[in-house]
Amino acid sequence: MEQNNKFLTISVVIFKVFAWVSTVFFLIIAIAVLLGAGGPDTPRVASLIFILGGAMYFLVLFSIAEAFRVLINLSEKVEKISALLSGKSS
Repeated sequence: MEQNNKFLTISVVIFKVFAWVSTVFFLIIAIAVLLGAGGPDTPRVASLIFILGGAMYFLVLFSIAEAFRVLINLSEKVEKISALLSGKSS
């Protein structure tokens, strides 16, 4: 059953990695802006916006990964039910 869902399984891992990388990236940017790397005309509130943006990216990417995982579980359950209904037990 795992063979049929190879793409979705790989996609789950990729999206979770992207979620964590984007979170770390936005956190680093927010800390840099907060410490003054944004320049004198950059308001400190921009660091809060970067933190919120990073949280939003994390939630979206992690939600996509979890949706793919739900699809994988659904596919496995459908295959199992189909096998049971056709009389082939695995």
